[in-house]
Amino acid sequence: MNSNDHLNQIYRSNNILDEKILSVIRKIKRQSFVPEAYVSFSYSDIPVPLGCGISMLTPSCEAKILQEMDFHKNDNVLVVGIGSGHLTECISYLTGSVTACECNNTLYELGNNNLNTHSFNREKIHLVNKNVFNFLDKIHNYTKVVFTCSVRSYDLFIDYLSENSKTFMFQWQDKSPYSSGIIIDKTRNSYTVSKNIVTSQTDLIVEI
Repeated sequence: MNSNDHLNQIYRSNNILDEKILSVIRKIKRQSFVPEAYVSFSYSDIPVPLGCGISMLTPSCEAKILQEMDFHKNDNVLVVGIGSGHLTECISYLTGSVTACECNNTLYELGNNNLNTHSFNREKIHLVNKNVFNFLDKIHNYTKVVFTCSVRSYDLFIDYLSENSKTFMFQWQDKSPYSSGIIIDKTRNSYTVSKNIVTSQTDLIVEI
């Protein structure tokens, strides 16, 4: 079974059927973003360690986020947590521009190096070595926001989201090793929350 066959099996079992998303993922060599010691696991649906106690999101989890966020070419996207840079690279194929922020210096360098070396859309990607809590007032500039880490509560972010925006984040669960993915659709006067989009083991975002 080759890598595409294996990934197709993973996607089908997780209801990832959007051909636009599948096409983007097939274009990108995931092994280029995986630490050398784990290259043989690049196309396995497991969390690959990146160091600092952080792991890559699994292929099925990334694909679910890409599918459910319904990205468009005119979207201006903020990604909170660069990680390996793979998800950011995928998003860059679907949108107009991507800003990715990372407060961990080691992970920032990892994502920056991977994207500088392997990205085909580097001119569309802006990287920021900051904690998102340092520029909450700028979040309203983005039509789509993706948190690859967990938050205890999304309430803090609601007022900063722009009108007609869509945000994905993981909600921390104290009594479980897994966080639950949610999507917030913000309108002018209200918002809706879709829960249980996907589950993953993720790091808890640190407030400052």
